Amino acid sequence: MYYYHFHQWLSFFYFYCFFGWCFESTYVSLKSHKFINRGFMKGPWLPLYGSGAICVLFITLPFQQDWRLVYLIGALAATLLEYVVGTAMVSLFKVRYWDYSNRKIQLHGHICLSSTIAWGFLSLLMVYVVHEPVADFILSLNNDLVMAITFFITVFMVYDFTNAFRQAMDLRALIIQAEKICLELGDRLELQKDLLKANVEDRMTIMNARIDYIQNYWNDQLEDKKNEMQTALNEQLIQTEEQLANFEWMIEKEIYDLKSRMEKIRERMLLPASRPLLQNPGAKFTTLKKETKILKDRLKRK
Repeated sequence: MYYYHFHQWLSFFYFYCFFGWCFESTYVSLKSHKFINRGFMKGPWLPLYGSGAICVLFITLPFQQDWRLVYLIGALAATLLEYVVGTAMVSLFKVRYWDYSNRKIQLHGHICLSSTIAWGFLSLLMVYVVHEPVADFILSLNNDLVMAITFFITVFMVYDFTNAFRQAMDLRALIIQAEKICLELGDRLELQKDLLKANVEDRMTIMNARIDYIQNYWNDQLEDKKNEMQTALNEQLIQTEEQLANFEWMIEKEIYDLKSRMEKIRERMLLPASRPLLQNPGAKFTTLKKETKILKDRLKRK
């Protein structure tokens, strides 16, 4: 049963890619109350489903006489694939498509015990229920027809994947740029806080020194000298406040410019050409989310 030719394995792969797309798009569309074309690419296929199905079948079919081995090997193989794909997505595109970080037993948020258990049961379902009728249907078709269809699907999928990968890398560049702006904005805020603190402390030191001096001076001078010293002190305080206001204005202008750049990047992320990775409601920007949290913490401390 499991001795298939390469083009037959490839046709199985495309079938499960299409089946996965139908399942996920239907589920997410019903959940969102609108049609959503799920997946990394624009076409009606999800390679992750196809890869998972072929990986499980290729490894477990030789052991189909023992359902326990099918369960164990299928669970481990699917979990390994899930971890590799999840890690690659984060490393390449800085986007986390799923996150198990809130589960008790998990690894780096990419895999968890409950999903591994589920993969085992899905492996049993694939081997003993789903795959046999699928294989019978595809193998019953004319071999030349299957090869021709497989060839055309391969061409379209390669083209689709190339475009999706290029757009995803463009999105990655935007995310990296946004992260740098978050860091720069945070540094500006930290500088503003430190300089304002130092300026206020210096001003308070000067004011206290002048108050002490004036108090001593007033004991020996006439009333007109008191007014003269008070006027001079007020003028210096006003000058210091003006300098401080100018400094704050410069910092606020720089912060405004950084925020404007961030907003432009956000608008570019929402363009249709930048959406392939964002069609999953659970998709998250990993490092960008971290930098944004750091920036919010700095704003609170300020």
